[in-house]
Amino acid sequence: ESPTESPTESPTESPTASPTESPTASPTESPSPTASPTESPTVDNSSDIPVRIATLKTKSIQKRNKWFPKLQLILKDTNKAKISGVTITLAWMDMDEVARNGTVTKTTNNKGQAVLKLPKFKTSGSKAVNNVEVSVVEIDGGNGYEYDAELNEKDSDQCPVFSNNCPVKVISLD
Repeated sequence: ESPTESPTESPTESPTASPTESPTASPTESPSPTASPTESPTVDNSSDIPVRIATLKTKSIQKRNKWFPKLQLILKDTNKAKISGVTITLAWMDMDEVARNGTVTKTTNNKGQAVLKLPKFKTSGSKAVNNVEVSVVEIDGGNGYEYDAELNEKDSDQCPVFSNNCPVKVISLD
C-alpha cells in the first residue's frame, strides 16, 4: 500500500515498507512514588564548612551606678577565613536576685566580627546585678557553613567556649 496524503481514521494492519524519516521518542522511566510522603526533606550538610568562634572577648564598662557588659566575637571557618553575614543569637540571664533575662542578636561584619551589647545593670541597691550568664541560642552561618562549638576558642580551663562541656560564659562586674 502507498502512503496517503492525509492521516487515516484507523491505522493499517501492516507496517509501512520504508522507515520513517525521524525516530519516535522512546518513553523515559520515572521512579515510582512511595506509599507515604516524606516527613521533611533530607538536607545534606556534609559539604558545609565548619564555622567557629575564633576570638571571644568580654568587657564590662562601669559608669556611676550602672555597668554595661558586652561580648566581642570573631567567627572564622576552618581555613582561618573571617566569615561575614553570620547571625549570632545569645541568651543572657542575671545570676543575682533580680532574675532578668533575654536575648541579643547581631550579624558579623566583613571582618567576621560582632559586638553584642547586653542591657545596663545596676551596681548597687535591691536591683543590683554583679554577674551575667551568657549562652549561645543559635549561630547561623547560612548556606555553606555549619557552626561547630567544639572548635571554638578555649577558655582558661582549655574548654571550648559555648561547647557541650562549657555551655555558658559568665561576665562579672569588674
